[in-house]
Amino acid sequence: MTESATDPTAPQAASAPEVEAVLEMDDAELERLEADLAAIEAAMDRVDAGDLDGATTLMARLGDEDGDLSGGDGS
Repeated sequence: MTESATDPTAPQAASAPEVEAVLEMDDAELERLEADLAAIEAAMDRVDAGDLDGATTLMARLGDEDGDLSGGDGS
């Protein structure tokens, strides 16, 4: 018997469907993070230009999956 067979801390091999599900989830999460990063960069550009209202609108978009930029003043 090998040492890893008796070691409870040894990593367990994941099955192919589990690996595919994790990879799909990672891709979706990566896309959300990239969209959030783009919104943060655009908001920083607005702050640099002195447009705080525009920056606030862009920051409201963070985590918004449908990309809605409405987050306005309700008027």
